[in-house]
Amino acid sequence: MSQTRERILAIARELFVRHGYTGTTNADIARELGTTTAALYYHFPSKAAILDGLLAEPLAAYHRIIGYLDTGPPAPAELLGAFIDLAADSRELAALIDRDPSVLAVVDKRLPRTIERMTEQVIAALAGPDADRGAVLRAHAAFAATKHATMAALALNAGILDPADRAEILRTALRVLQPPAAG
Repeated sequence: MSQTRERILAIARELFVRHGYTGTTNADIARELGTTTAALYYHFPSKAAILDGLLAEPLAAYHRIIGYLDTGPPAPAELLGAFIDLAADSRELAALIDRDPSVLAVVDKRLPRTIERMTEQVIAALAGPDADRGAVLRAHAAFAATKHATMAALALNAGILDPADRAEILRTALRVLQPPAAG
């Protein structure tokens, strides 16, 4: 990808996170880039195309996760590890995807099922068959821990996920899935 396209994507990511997708115009992006809107169109035919460029990697990760879910019950370590990697790889877009309804709608249109439905399937897979209330709650806690702990690890390490931190996050999330000892 050209350096100009990369700069456009970086500027758009920053502006979309700061002002929202609908609150950012192509003119805003062009102004930050120091060029004209017409020059921006040379690289991306629309603001939607810019968003598609930003979402390419997270969408590929979501498709992989959906593949895990569709090929049978995935191993919890595989599923949670995929979400740790997704959180680390799309950390700059997480707020945009989580908080901007127009971006979430685009993501949902690009996937074979909505994020909400996929999350329900993830929780069911983590809780296991014939899950009781406690197993469902532990599945939610483990799932939430992967994202939040990954973001914390990134903040502690200048935006880089150290392999030892990834392993610790995964171990912790897997422990959360375990029922408490009887007694």
